[in-house]
Amino acid sequence: MSVTGLASWVDGPTKSAIVEYVDRVVAEVEPESRIAVFDNDGTLWCEKPMYIQLDFLIRRFAEQANS
Repeated sequence: MSVTGLASWVDGPTKSAIVEYVDRVVAEVEPESRIAVFDNDGTLWCEKPMYIQLDFLIRRFAEQANS
């Protein structure tokens, strides 16, 4: 993992531990075999969050109303 990827982080034991951990675990998995998994815990929400299920329903209702 490139340390420059965490340029806004304060140098210290926490940052070093995370970088070392990521370097260690990704070295064991070939890039072609890696996957990314995201949990809907709010980390990736925008400033005005909406549950993904509600967003789906609103968009689906709009599609049905237009057809």
